[in-house]
Amino acid sequence: MQGPAELTDGVVRLRMLRKSDVPMIVEACSDPETLRFIPQIPEPYSDEDARTFVAQAAERWRGDEARPMAIADHETGELVGAIELRLGEEGSIGYWVAPRVRGRGVATRALILLARWAVTEGGVERLVLTTHPENIASQRVAEKAGFVREGVLRSDLRFREGRRDSILYSLLPSDLD
Repeated sequence: MQGPAELTDGVVRLRMLRKSDVPMIVEACSDPETLRFIPQIPEPYSDEDARTFVAQAAERWRGDEARPMAIADHETGELVGAIELRLGEEGSIGYWVAPRVRGRGVATRALILLARWAVTEGGVERLVLTTHPENIASQRVAEKAGFVREGVLRSDLRFREGRRDSILYSLLPSDLD
């Protein structure tokens, strides 16, 4: 499956990650809140980590498993976050945004764009996402994008400080009506 090379709503643009995004990726992935809520981000986060992230994103596009994308400003093309759709009948989606754009609806717009593509054109019959129980902002993003809270996955993910629960959300094609 090819997937969308680019999606936009006139405010945000989802596009492939590129080498020029490295400085902004380093900045965002060095943020304490990003590190707190997303497992397996190296700490400290380096230019080499960001270059590896971009290279792995390109490699994942060559397969049928995932569509990692930059969340960019529609006008300037500047990276303001990242979002990844993992494909399958039950797909999953995750995202982060740079601290300087939090609270501006960027994550919600990006999530709506990619989630709607996934369930209307991408063959995903059920799309899930999980959030850290204390990440209220991410929970609000999921709900604004039409995801329905299903419950708590106990001891779901391993973080630096140990295992933690996740809040599970889902989106079905019928939720878009």
